[in-house]
Amino acid sequence: MRLFLKIFVAIILIHIVWNYRSCSYSMLKPIFSERTKMNAVMKVEQNYGAEIDEICEELEAPSEYFKALVLLECSAKKPAQSRYEPNVFKNLKAVREGKRKKYANLTQKDLKRYSEKELTMLATSWGPLQIMGYHVVREGLTIDDLNGEKGLQIAIQWCIATYGKYLEEGDYKNAFHIHNTGKEHPLFWKAKTYDPLYVDKGLIYISSLK
Repeated sequence: MRLFLKIFVAIILIHIVWNYRSCSYSMLKPIFSERTKMNAVMKVEQNYGAEIDEICEELEAPSEYFKALVLLECSAKKPAQSRYEPNVFKNLKAVREGKRKKYANLTQKDLKRYSEKELTMLATSWGPLQIMGYHVVREGLTIDDLNGEKGLQIAIQWCIATYGKYLEEGDYKNAFHIHNTGKEHPLFWKAKTYDPLYVDKGLIYISSLK
């Protein structure tokens, strides 16, 4: 029992030290200078602020989270650029051809009707929140919907449907991690995001947007 407690305490200490190092490092990055943070806030407010506020008021969602997410995903550029993911295409194609059982819960039955060109679009992320195209397959939507006039609202609704309980609890650490990886933030280890500072950046942006 005493050995178990020692191991548990050691794990907690490692977790605390790691998170402190990660946060401290991100705070020292030039991107988080006061001027840069304020410029980022001004940019997202100018390009997306009013639209996000209106959508989030209607959906009772935290607007500061989605503004921070826009900064993380497309640097608040308007229009946002799409981003093709060749590895996603490879996995989707493998499912369509029966070489893989499923990907992101999509099966061969879901994907067999899509051409190479359409599969490429499904393997691309779209809009200011960079929602992957394959998410439309079971939603009765199209890529045009993600890029249309209601694209941002559709994207925010998808986020709420996917990890809304974390948003309700104000658990933005897990929300950011799920948005980027599809999984909760590891309990004791560093983030699994492509950019290891992705979550830290999001949390700092939120503090500047409140």
